Amino acid sequence: MVSQFEEFNHSDTDKNEERYLVPGLMRGLAILEAFNDHASEMTISEIAELIDVNRSSAFRLIYTLEACGYLKKTSQKTYSLDSKVMELGFNHLSKLSLTDISTPIMKDLRDHIKIAIHLSILEGTHIVFINNVQSVGHFTSNIHVGTRWPAHATVIGQLLLSNLSEAEVRKRYKKFQDWDTFSDLTPKNLKELLKRLDYVRTQKSMTSWGHYNHDIAACAAPIYRQLSQEMVAVLSVSCPVSTYDEDTFKNKIAMEVIETANKISNFLY
Repeated sequence: MVSQFEEFNHSDTDKNEERYLVPGLMRGLAILEAFNDHASEMTISEIAELIDVNRSSAFRLIYTLEACGYLKKTSQKTYSLDSKVMELGFNHLSKLSLTDISTPIMKDLRDHIKIAIHLSILEGTHIVFINNVQSVGHFTSNIHVGTRWPAHATVIGQLLLSNLSEAEVRKRYKKFQDWDTFSDLTPKNLKELLKRLDYVRTQKSMTSWGHYNHDIAACAAPIYRQLSQEMVAVLSVSCPVSTYDEDTFKNKIAMEVIETANKISNFLY
């Protein structure tokens, strides 16, 4: 297996810049990154093979990481990540707002697919846009921070409502009268909304091809808090339906939205 350390050395990095690199630190970071769901515990030999060093070098790196609180011995032969690894990011991330965390990730998505990116939350029976990144090109989204849309009629709102219990949805819509319809897919009453939410709960993302704004395509995916798995917001994109063909938008763009929403979720605890 080729280690991340090797990959870096074989890149096009300028030789003058490479002299400032600290190989031991790079190998130590590579060890921490090697642990995942499939490799939660590893032996010294396994770690040595992963980062392509001999067993003696691996032992010294592991011993250092253990002494600093980033690795712990789980048996006579295996090691795993210790809680201090999470504290590295958590202490900083816990002080950041959702918009602080999401903005650079949203900009990366915008730069890649060139269309407007939005972040929304649920407020009563409406969605509220709390963060926006404008598209690259001639199209300018008329969605601004603070814009409110009816939750029942939008894929964003339906995703946010799908995280609520049926009892909570019934409570919010008990006296609701504004069942404005925008397409055949817009629920016209509470019964239709509840049926729609049953379907939404089975989906990783939701796409609107002119169902709310007739000339606009939109795709939305949920953002979750890691510890509670509570849906805290929805990431969405929008553009004129002429920007992409429908198949590309519903598949390729939808996958990009899901992946980006997951990236944001990874930073929320």
